[in-house]
Amino acid sequence: MVGRVLADVFLHKMPTSLMLTIRTYDRTYISVLAKECDCTYPHAVKTLCNMEKLGLVQSEKVGRVKYVRLTDHGKTVADSLNALVHSLDVNDAPRRDDVAYINQKIDNVIRKVETIQKELEAKNYVSREESIRFNRRLGPYYRELNAIRLLLEARPTSPLRSKVDALTKTIDKLKKEIATRQALQPAAT
Repeated sequence: MVGRVLADVFLHKMPTSLMLTIRTYDRTYISVLAKECDCTYPHAVKTLCNMEKLGLVQSEKVGRVKYVRLTDHGKTVADSLNALVHSLDVNDAPRRDDVAYINQKIDNVIRKVETIQKELEAKNYVSREESIRFNRRLGPYYRELNAIRLLLEARPTSPLRSKVDALTKTIDKLKKEIATRQALQPAAT
């Protein structure tokens, strides 16, 4: 409790949370950051814009997608923030390298992928548009698994690695199934 009060005195929740989340993902979307930090997209954009002016983050646009990553100076600040948060003993914030937290993230991805899988199984074939829509829905989960893999780099013997690998294989298999179902589409007359 005292740690939380100290953190509130010394740290603003949103910028700290954004910096630590970017530190975890290395490079990510603003929408992912907003979701992870439990804030609105516009608030995240405004905060990140201010951080970019300070030289803490840099953004790059690839196609229609805007990625955000820490600069070298931003990495130094994020590491310092991480050390400060842990020294203040703020226990109510989930640690991004905590096994229970990582396992929860994996289970969330599993549930979402299973939903897409059931939806696909209900169809005999998919149109080209549906195929694109299914693949777009799977994309963020594939990227989230890559971010989880980065979190697990410090734990080479973790049983969560096999869980992530199995889920990656499931997503790859699902992508192949989508392509197969699209190929089975009857010819238009």
